[in-house]
Amino acid sequence: MSRPVDLLPRRIIQTYSPFSSSSRSSKPCLFCAHQMLSLKSRQFSTTQRRDATVGKMKAISNWDARLPKMHAVKTQMARQGGGKTSAMPDDLGRMPSALVISSATKLPSWLPPTFIKRAKIQWLRLKTAAQDCFSIIYLQWWDAPKDPVTGKRMNKPLEFSNRTEIAKALHRTFNMALAAGDTGTIEKIACTGLLNSAKSRIQRRKRLRAKEEWNLRKYIGINYPRFLQKWPLSALLPGASVRVIQDRLAPLPFPNSSFRQCTVRIDSVQVAKTASMSQRQFFNITEYVVIQKLTLHGKEQDWKLWGTVEPSTMEDIDKIMGSSATSETLATRLRDNFSNATGMM
Repeated sequence: MSRPVDLLPRRIIQTYSPFSSSSRSSKPCLFCAHQMLSLKSRQFSTTQRRDATVGKMKAISNWDARLPKMHAVKTQMARQGGGKTSAMPDDLGRMPSALVISSATKLPSWLPPTFIKRAKIQWLRLKTAAQDCFSIIYLQWWDAPKDPVTGKRMNKPLEFSNRTEIAKALHRTFNMALAAGDTGTIEKIACTGLLNSAKSRIQRRKRLRAKEEWNLRKYIGINYPRFLQKWPLSALLPGASVRVIQDRLAPLPFPNSSFRQCTVRIDSVQVAKTASMSQRQFFNITEYVVIQKLTLHGKEQDWKLWGTVEPSTMEDIDKIMGSSATSETLATRLRDNFSNATGMM
């Protein structure tokens, strides 16, 4: 019969830290403490040793419990209201890779040596307009969900012929409400970012006790009939006073939900007087107005004014023309914008 192994009593095992002195005791580092625990709890059973080590290491440092838990998008939406319309933000930022081509006078000439570059810009404009038009028709009609009772597709209106009128109405109403300090009207027609900026401007004006005036005298250019706005070539109408520059629709990561932004160029004569002006002045202004609409779980919201943007520079146009994955970039960046706006990961 084998002789049992004699274990040394725990008092005999002593460890000395090289950083300790005879007069003061120091706490061992984490690595030394781990070695001491291994010597003191050495067992012939592997399971008991692992359980003991894991338990003591949790007592030393439990960093996992301090880290915040990450939840999926669906879980966070359920906690924030289940994806209800009232819990969703209405300002998801600007759509990525948005092409806003300025007027013809600011583009390269049709004459050599810039003829080829101007032709490429025109082809990019026509191709982008056709792609955007097809995506809107596909998502609003062909990919629309079916009615559970009748089995027919619940198509949504395309609103191709109403875009310019909607943009003009929102642009005029917002500027008049901003000059009058009517925050109630601005809250109904403006997105969150533009609303906060307008409120700050109104509050600053009240502190200075200054008044502002604004009036739209006329639109500069040709007023084309509405039926010409139904086709993608409307972006090529020459001399239009109000023109659709770009209209894009992209799906959101929710059932039957989408995000639509339309950029409209407005050439007008305005009369304005700001807080820094002594009298009213006339302005010939070209503005690129962005309007947007959200569709959440099949329910369409009203068109809202997102703001104004600057036209794309030649560097931006060259970058878009050199990109070979515009659709993948749009989906990825739009998902990132939505995550940043909602605070989700």
